Formats: sequence, C-alpha cells, structure tokens
Amino acid sequence: MTKKSSMELFKVNINHNYKDLLLQHLSQLNLVHIKTKPEISDIIKKDKVLFDRIKKLSQNLETLFKNLNITESDFQKLIFEKEERKAFEAKDIDDLLNQILSEINFYSNRVNELKKYMITIKVELDKINLIHGSYIFLEKYELTRDKLSKFNRLEFKAFTTFSKNLENIENLFEFSHFPNFFQYDFLSDERIAFFVIYPKEQEEAFRERLRFIHAEEIPILKKYLLSNGINFPRIADEIKFIVTSLNKYQKELERLRDDNILLFAATNEITQNIEEYDWASHQFEELSLNRLSLSFYVPQEKKQEIQKGLIEKFQDQITIESIAITKNKSVSLKEDKNHIHSGKLPDSKRKDSSLKEEPTNNNKEIKKDLRSTAPTIMKNNFFVRPFETITKMYGVPAYSEIDPTPFLAITFPLLFGLMFGDIGHGIILIISGLIGVFVFRNKKSTDFINFCWIILYCGIGSILVGILYGEFFGMHNIELFGMVFLHLEPVTIPIFNITLHNPLNNIMVVFKFAILIGVIHINLGWFIQFLNYWKQHRKYLGFTDSLIKIWLLTGGTILIFTFGFDIYRWMEPPYPILLPLLPGILLILLKPFGKLFHVSYLKEETIGGLIGEGTMESFETLLSIMSNVASYIRLLALALAHISLMVAIISMGNLFQGDGIINEIINIIVLIFGNMFVILLEGLLVFINTIRLHFYEFFFKFYQGTGVTYIPFYLDDKYSIISFKLYAIKDVISEEIDKEIESKKAHEDIIKAEKYISKKYL
Repeated sequence: MTKKSSMELFKVNINHNYKDLLLQHLSQLNLVHIKTKPEISDIIKKDKVLFDRIKKLSQNLETLFKNLNITESDFQKLIFEKEERKAFEAKDIDDLLNQILSEINFYSNRVNELKKYMITIKVELDKINLIHGSYIFLEKYELTRDKLSKFNRLEFKAFTTFSKNLENIENLFEFSHFPNFFQYDFLSDERIAFFVIYPKEQEEAFRERLRFIHAEEIPILKKYLLSNGINFPRIADEIKFIVTSLNKYQKELERLRDDNILLFAATNEITQNIEEYDWASHQFEELSLNRLSLSFYVPQEKKQEIQKGLIEKFQDQITIESIAITKNKSVSLKEDKNHIHSGKLPDSKRKDSSLKEEPTNNNKEIKKDLRSTAPTIMKNNFFVRPFETITKMYGVPAYSEIDPTPFLAITFPLLFGLMFGDIGHGIILIISGLIGVFVFRNKKSTDFINFCWIILYCGIGSILVGILYGEFFGMHNIELFGMVFLHLEPVTIPIFNITLHNPLNNIMVVFKFAILIGVIHINLGWFIQFLNYWKQHRKYLGFTDSLIKIWLLTGGTILIFTFGFDIYRWMEPPYPILLPLLPGILLILLKPFGKLFHVSYLKEETIGGLIGEGTMESFETLLSIMSNVASYIRLLALALAHISLMVAIISMGNLFQGDGIINEIINIIVLIFGNMFVILLEGLLVFINTIRLHFYEFFFKFYQGTGVTYIPFYLDDKYSIISFKLYAIKDVISEEIDKEIESKKAHEDIIKAEKYISKKYL
C-alpha cells in the first residue's frame, strides 16, 4: 500500500433537488467510491415500486432485443462519433424511467405488430405451398373442372397429412371395407397428399374414417382448377405476392433494427445505469430542511481536484467536509445518535474539514474506525499486478495492512518451481502463458489474462529450479532429436552450500531444503505481520509477538538441524535447548509486562488473563509450527512425483527401440503425450498446492483480507448522455402564493366562460 493509494472521506450536504445532478457529476469523475449505508437492504425492500419498474423495463428491453435479434456484440460493433450519442433530458430518475419505458413500449408495439403480420403471412405461405404441392400431385391424373362435373354419384376429395399416418390411411380405405378409389404421393419426408373418390351415399362413413387420421382438406377452388387443367400461374402469382409481402415486413423489421440500434444501445446502457443509480441514490441520508447528506471516499491525491469541481458546480448549494484516512492510526467520526445538521460552511472554510480524529470516551457518542470501511486500492507494477488475482481469492487487503502481492510474486513461482522443476516444462509453460495473453488480450475480464501471466512466471520458476535439479524433459542433458546441446552439471546453492542435482538420488538433501524453505516462508509471514504492527503503531506487540515467534521457529530449526533429536545433547553446554525455550517463555511473560508498562492497547486486559492467553498462544504456536513446517514436505513429494512420472514416460518410450521409422514415430508420440499428461495433470496439482501453501501457511500468519474493494461510482456513457433539468427551488410561502394566483385565474376564466355562453346561447 503506497501513499498514493491513501483515501479521503468526503461528506457533502446538498438540497434534495440537486440529488440527481450530484450523482451525475460524481459518475463523470469515475473516482468516487460511495460509502454504503448499513441499513441499505431494508430501504431497498421498502422501495419495491421503483424496483418493480426497473425490473419491468429490463424485461421489456430483453423481449424487444430478442424479437429484433440484437445482442451485446451488435452494440460493440457500432461505429459512431461521440457527438452522435443519444441524449436524454429528464427532471429526475422517475421522469427518465418514464421516457425509457415510453421509447421501449413504442418500438415493442411496432415490432409486435410486424411480427403478428409476418406470422399471419407465413401461415398463408405454408398453406399456398401445400396447395401448390398437392395440385402438382393432382396434375398427374389430368384433373380438370369438366371431369369433376361429370361425377354425379361420386365424390372427389383431396387431403394432406403426416406421412406417419400412411399405414392407417391404407387400412381405413381398404376397398373391401369401404368402396373407393385411393391414391397418394409424398410431398416431403414428413407430408403426403392423397385423394379419395367414393360414393356420395357413403359420406357419413367417409367422415367417420377421416377422423382417425386428422387430415387437412385441399380446397378445390375455381381460381385454381380450370376447365382445361390446373392454373399454376395463378398459384405462382399468389406465392410471389405473399413472399413479397413477407419480405416487405422483414425489411421493415430490419430497417427498424438498423435505424435505431444506437438508440437501443443507449436505452440498454441507461437501464443498466439506472440499476446502479438506484443503489447510489439509497446511500443518501435525509436531513432536515429538504437536505440530503452523502459520504464517499476519493483517492487523496485527487482531493483538491474533486473538491474544487464540486464547489464550482454547486457553489453555495453544497457544504463539504473531508477527513484524511490515515493507515497507521485509528480514524473515527464523532456521530451523535440523533444526526445534527451542520449549516453551510463559510467560503473561507468550505474546503476544510470539521471532522475530528481525536478519540473520545463519551458513552453518548458512537466511534467507529473509518479504516474498516475505507476501500483499498491495490497499486502494483506491471510485473506484480497479475498476482493480485490470487491475493483477491483470499480477500482484499484491509486498508491499514500491507498488500502481500509483491511478496507473492516472488514466492509463488519459486514454490511452484520447487514442485515442478524442469527446464523443458518451464519453457512450455512460458510459451503457453504468452499464447494465452495474446489470444485473450481483448477479453473484458482481466482475471484470465492474469492467470496466463502467472503461468508464464511459474514457467520461469520451473526453469530456475530445473537448473538446480538438472532436469530437461526428465533427462539430465539438453537434448533434441538425438543431439546433446548441453550436459546439466550440479549447481551449488551458495547460501546453504548444498546441491539439489538429481533429487531421486539426493532425497535427504532435498528434504532438508524443503524444510528450510518452509521455515523461511513462515518467518517471512511473521515478519510482514511485524511490519503491519509497526505501521499501526503497535510496536510493542510487533516485538513481543511476531519477532519472538520468528526467534522460536528459527531457534527450533537450528536445534533440530544441528543437534538432531538427541535430547541429552540439548541439555549439555552451550545448552542449545534455550534457543526455542527462551522465546517460548518470553511469549508467555512479555504481554503481562506490557500491561505493567502501560501499553495503551493492553490497558483493558488483566495480568492473569494475559498470562493465560500467552500460555495458550505458546502451545498453539508450537503445535501450528510443527504442522505448518510439515506441510512443506509436499515440496519434496510433488517434486519426486514429477521426476518419477518423467522417468516412467521415458522408459515407456524406450520400449519401442529400433531402426525403423515406425518405432521412432511411436517413441515421439509417447514422449509428446506423456509430457502433455504430466504438464496438465501434475501442473494443476502443483498449482493448487502452491495456492494452499500461501493461503494456509503464509497468509494465515499476517493477512486478514477483510478489505473493501475500491469500486468507483460510474455510469456508462458510451452510447447515451443523461442531463437532469434543475427546476427553480421554491419555498413554502412561494408555493402557496402560486397556488392562490392559479386559483384566482381559474375563477376568472370560469366567469368569462359563463358570460360568453349566456350571451351567445341564452
């Protein structure tokens, strides 16, 4: 956390008529983090009417876009000048909602009307196409109107139905059961056409049989069936007319979509803005005299700029109070249970705060550390920033604590590399990370891009440790296509004077190294805890807690690594048992001494309570140290598993030895897919275990992760411009005078109307 990320709390007091203008101004800054009211959920439940209107607007918009086949990607493809954005001028949020609803309803009604016409036309088109296909079938039998007129005692009927009914039709119109002449043909895979000629006196029996198959009768119309044959030109003209009508309505629908797509993008944007705006509007506190109060955080380096802008915009209609939220000491407001309205500040003092930082013991006042609600801005350089994603998975740094991301950027790739040490696999990870960054560079979400960068950094860690292990795709030589480019020699680590080359034959050395890494990692966590205590002016606690625990863990490590588990040697001069024993005793006694030394944050505790707390904490620390350090044995376990898998894959490839090209191809395939299996499966396991070591063994020592994410209040204005009109503010007396004038004017108009009617008609 740098000085640049410090926050300033603003509390502004404004007339309720300027509420919309204030929110609009703050949204344009894109710097303001609005302070959430604790009772916000109860207020939103009460304002159900507005919520229902917003929900209805969203549903109407979604239905309209579905009917017009519009998606978010269509909006992103729009190319237009900034001046072409759609402007909406409104009195307040209710007026804006009414305007948007009116726009949406107008176009929804028009689209629904066009859709209704198109559905009707499509039904007619299906019918005429069915008639056309059926008449083609009837033409095979040279059907004419003259021939049908000669059927005196016979009836001719044509139908269409589903082809699955064919077997039933054949059974129903079996000649032995029902005298008739029956013919059919397939119009498509799913439809058939058929006609039946039967005696007129069998009409009732025919109808009974027809009910079983749900057939649709083909109309034999004079306009289609002429005396000399079927009038196909007439049918073709009707099809052409219907298709033309359908195309006309389709083009009108497309024109409606294309001509107004920027408007639709603007309404969609405003609908989303209204939901954000509605939340922000509930953060105001109602004061007396139609005034409202709003609290928000801004970056400290932007304080003067924002304050100046507010004063220039609202002049004497706004009062501003501000307080710097420091990170190294508690900051609280003195708030009475009943809110006291502070009038306008004089011009000379308007830029300064009247809020207090001094603590108070008055029981009638409520004190709350503002750092608990102040948002955190995580500002890290380009190389460290991707690891913010992992930090946020645990939690956002509290405002007053150190951001662990820079430390994570170093330890995460190294621990990953210790479990996944291989130069070749590291190169693959680097290439994969770069490809991911390039391919997904335009994605809105940065988390996926961050993970791609993390994979790249993990690849670097794998290469560094791979040099120490002497591993290149499971081999001790950098070898490609049978050519050895470099033999990997053992590399000595200067600090520890040890060699990790070929871990399978060097297990105990790697085991001790894993334990040492665990001790260093845990101590680093306690050291950051010490820095946090120092920043928060709790230096005594930093020395008596964090540093003592570092001494305890380091002393125990030296004792075990130097003297082993020989208890008799521990008790002999120079008495190495004192290395962990002394810090253990001090951990119990130093807090009670802090009470005697009048350390401020220990004043409320009792000496007996502190001794009991220290004793329990000492035993808990001892037990947690053993389990925490043991967790780092997984560094060795997964490293050995990784190397063993590669040995197995190489051995499988060597089974296919020979001079033939087929054996070479099989060997290459085995090596490629074997390496892919190891990289994907074990790489995932190693990544998960690296996260686990940081979350449970490292972060748990110092990191709370209870911060509030800095989310600037912002209303999108890519497609739309919202302007709120400000009407003249009238006091109660002026409003009553206006009502009296309007009443007198209305009375005079009535008298004039009576005189006019009497004179003209009576």
